Amino acid sequence: MQLHQRGVELLLKVMDAADHVEKLDTNETQALLKQVADILGAILERDARHIVQENDPNHL
Repeated sequence: MQLHQRGVELLLKVMDAADHVEKLDTNETQALLKQVADILGAILERDARHIVQENDPNHL
């Protein structure tokens, strides 16, 4: 699945969790936060590579 789509699906999960935070147990909260960290990290990594390539087209 593409990173953008994973991010969209995660955003929907986070928005739902925010509306029903009292129903989440500790494990569900921890799993959601780990997923947020993983996907946000991947998005930032992708964007950083894009910025480097824009500034130095010879950089891989």
